[in-house]
Amino acid sequence: MRSLNMQLVGTTPLLLHHISRHQFREQLATHNGEQTIEEEAMEVMVKDSDGNPAVPVSWLWDALRVGCSRIVVEGEQVRYFNVSSSIRLPEGLISLKDTDYKNPIWKVYSSVQHASPGSARSIAVVAPIFKDWMLEVNVSVIREIFPGNQVLGEVVIDRVFAEAGKVGIGLFHPPKKQFGQFRCERV
Repeated sequence: MRSLNMQLVGTTPLLLHHISRHQFREQLATHNGEQTIEEEAMEVMVKDSDGNPAVPVSWLWDALRVGCSRIVVEGEQVRYFNVSSSIRLPEGLISLKDTDYKNPIWKVYSSVQHASPGSARSIAVVAPIFKDWMLEVNVSVIREIFPGNQVLGEVVIDRVFAEAGKVGIGLFHPPKKQFGQFRCERV
């Protein structure tokens, strides 16, 4: 088993909230009058056990799935199953840092959105936004993606992470805006 240390450095801002599907948008809906808009954004933020901003590993797996669909090696599309069964990522949450290795600074992002796809009703969505962010991910290679060709396997892992970075991480992506994209560097 080999270990690869990846650093995912944000190239676009990251919206960090724990609500995912359109039917839950109401939970992100605007100011209820009892809390400040900053308190509301803090309430929906994904946090680790210490209360610091964190990213669910599932977001990274979702981006890797799309990244696999964009890569062809030796005339065949790279299969997500092969990649996901060949590598291990940390479980749970990955601490979010800024590029200076400190707790990142966030602001409130608010946007008027449709209440659901095709709906004429609008709601205001509130979420914390991080402009300067980074994740450090330890990737364990438990078996070769291409048996007998370790170099090709590592190249494919790098390419999958690069494509995942173009997709971005996060759950709620307002239309026509790019959030959660990153570049991947080995450390």
